[in-house]
Amino acid sequence: MKLFWRESKPGRHLILEDDDGELTRVAFILRTPRGFDAVAQTKGYAPERSQNDFSTIEEAQAFAESFRPWEEFGGVPGLDVEPEVRARPT
Repeated sequence: MKLFWRESKPGRHLILEDDDGELTRVAFILRTPRGFDAVAQTKGYAPERSQNDFSTIEEAQAFAESFRPWEEFGGVPGLDVEPEVRARPT
Protein backbone atom coordinates (compact mmCIF):
# COMPACT_ATOMS: atom_id res chain seq x y z
CA MET A 1 0.00 0.00 0.00
CA LYS A 2 1.08 3.55 -0.70
CA LEU A 3 -0.10 6.82 0.81
CA PHE A 4 0.81 10.12 -0.83
CA TRP A 5 -0.25 13.70 -1.45
CA ARG A 6 -0.92 14.62 -5.09
CA GLU A 7 -1.25 18.11 -6.51
CA SER A 8 -4.66 18.94 -7.96
CA LYS A 9 -6.00 22.03 -9.64
CA PRO A 10 -7.75 23.35 -6.52
CA GLY A 11 -5.15 22.11 -3.98
CA ARG A 12 -3.95 18.63 -2.97
CA HIS A 13 -5.47 15.19 -2.46
CA LEU A 14 -4.24 12.52 -0.05
CA ILE A 15 -4.39 9.27 -2.00
CA LEU A 16 -4.38 5.70 -0.70
CA GLU A 17 -3.19 3.25 -3.35
CA ASP A 18 -3.84 -0.41 -2.59
CA ASP A 19 -1.77 -3.36 -3.79
CA ASP A 20 -3.98 -3.71 -6.90
CA GLY A 21 -3.33 -0.09 -7.92
CA GLU A 22 -6.81 1.15 -6.92
CA LEU A 23 -6.74 4.79 -5.78
CA THR A 24 -8.94 6.22 -3.02
CA ARG A 25 -8.96 9.88 -2.00
CA VAL A 26 -8.94 9.98 1.81
CA ALA A 27 -8.35 13.71 2.40
CA PHE A 28 -8.06 16.94 0.46
CA ILE A 29 -6.86 20.51 0.74
CA LEU A 30 -8.47 23.42 -1.12
CA ARG A 31 -6.77 26.74 -1.84
CA THR A 32 -9.07 29.66 -1.08
CA PRO A 33 -8.64 33.44 -1.04
CA ARG A 34 -8.34 33.22 2.77
CA GLY A 35 -5.78 30.37 2.87
CA PHE A 36 -6.35 26.62 2.86
CA ASP A 37 -9.29 24.41 3.84
CA ALA A 38 -8.68 20.80 4.92
CA VAL A 39 -11.00 17.80 4.97
CA ALA A 40 -10.26 14.28 6.22
CA GLN A 41 -12.78 11.99 4.53
CA THR A 42 -15.02 9.66 6.54
CA LYS A 43 -17.74 7.15 5.78
CA GLY A 44 -20.09 8.95 8.18
CA TYR A 45 -20.88 12.46 9.33
CA ALA A 46 -18.02 14.09 11.24
CA PRO A 47 -17.89 17.89 10.86
CA GLU A 48 -14.88 18.07 13.20
CA ARG A 49 -12.81 16.48 10.40
CA SER A 50 -12.85 19.69 8.35
CA GLN A 51 -11.42 23.10 9.09
CA ASN A 52 -11.06 26.34 7.14
CA ASP A 53 -8.53 29.12 6.83
CA PHE A 54 -5.18 27.49 7.53
CA SER A 55 -2.38 29.91 6.73
CA THR A 56 -0.12 27.26 5.12
CA ILE A 57 -0.75 24.11 3.14
CA GLU A 58 1.55 22.19 5.51
CA GLU A 59 -0.68 23.09 8.48
CA ALA A 60 -3.73 21.94 6.52
CA GLN A 61 -2.03 18.66 5.59
CA ALA A 62 -1.02 18.00 9.21
CA PHE A 63 -4.62 18.60 10.32
CA ALA A 64 -6.02 16.13 7.75
CA GLU A 65 -3.35 13.52 8.48
CA SER A 66 -4.01 13.74 12.24
CA PHE A 67 -7.30 11.86 11.73
CA ARG A 68 -5.51 8.98 9.94
CA PRO A 69 -8.40 8.75 7.43
CA TRP A 70 -6.65 6.03 5.40
CA GLU A 71 -7.30 3.53 8.21
CA GLU A 72 -11.05 3.92 7.65
CA PHE A 73 -10.64 3.17 3.94
CA GLY A 74 -8.54 0.00 4.19
CA GLY A 75 -5.09 1.39 4.92
CA VAL A 76 -3.05 -0.42 7.52
CA PRO A 77 -2.16 1.18 10.86
CA GLY A 78 1.39 2.48 10.83
CA LEU A 79 1.30 3.40 7.13
CA ASP A 80 3.38 6.54 6.55
CA VAL A 81 2.62 9.34 4.11
CA GLU A 82 5.32 9.62 1.43
CA PRO A 83 7.37 12.79 2.01
CA GLU A 84 7.30 13.97 -1.63
CA VAL A 85 4.14 15.53 -3.08
CA ARG A 86 3.39 13.99 -6.48
CA ALA A 87 2.59 16.07 -9.53
CA ARG A 88 -0.94 16.35 -10.87
CA PRO A 89 -1.65 13.68 -13.50
CA THR A 90 -1.85 14.97 -17.04
